[in-house]
Amino acid sequence: MASQPGAGTGRRPSGPCGNQDKDMRDLFDTFIKKEDGVPNPPDLPMPFIFTLRDAKQKVIRLQSNNLVAEASNSDPEKLSVVPNRFVQGKQYPIILGVQGGSSCLSCGTLSQPKLQLEDKKIMELFEDKEQAARFTFHNIPEGSTHRFESATYPGWFLCTSQKSSEPIRITNHPGETEITEFYFKRILTQ
Repeated sequence: MASQPGAGTGRRPSGPCGNQDKDMRDLFDTFIKKEDGVPNPPDLPMPFIFTLRDAKQKVIRLQSNNLVAEASNSDPEKLSVVPNRFVQGKQYPIILGVQGGSSCLSCGTLSQPKLQLEDKKIMELFEDKEQAARFTFHNIPEGSTHRFESATYPGWFLCTSQKSSEPIRITNHPGETEITEFYFKRILTQ
C-alpha cells in the first residue's frame, strides 16, 4: 500500500521556526503524551475548541453545511481541533471539525483539492491514519495570525474572499486577492 502524502513517524512535530504557539503546543502535549507519539486511547481528551476570523475580522460561521466568512458581530463557529499524530512536519498538523466534531473540513481526494465538510467524526479521524490525511492542515503561526496549508496538497491554503458572506475556499495563490491569514483563538471550556 502506498503511503499517504505527508505521512510521518507519529512523533510530536518540532515547533515552527520563529513564533511558537502555546495553544498548539498544549494541544499536542495533551493528545500525544508519550515520546513515541502514541496516545493512551482510554485517556484521550476531548477536542480543543477554537474560533476562526480572517485577517479582515470576518467571522467564520456554518451556513447550509458550508463554512462562510461574514462581516458580522455574531459569534464565530466553534471549531473542534485535534492533532494529526500521523503527519510529521515542521508545522502543527491539525484536523478541524464543526458541529461538535461530527463533520470535518477536507480537501477531498481528487487531483485538485476541493474544500468541503465531510460527515466524519473528528475523534475517529484522530485514530485513523488512512483517512486522516485529507482532513489535515498544517497550522502555520505567523505573528498574531495563522495560515492553514493542506497536508495532502502542499502549497494550497485555506482562504476567504475579500467579499462578505462567501464560503471559505482553498487557494494555491496566497497573498494575491484571497485572504489566507486568520486569527485562531482557543476557547477554554471546563
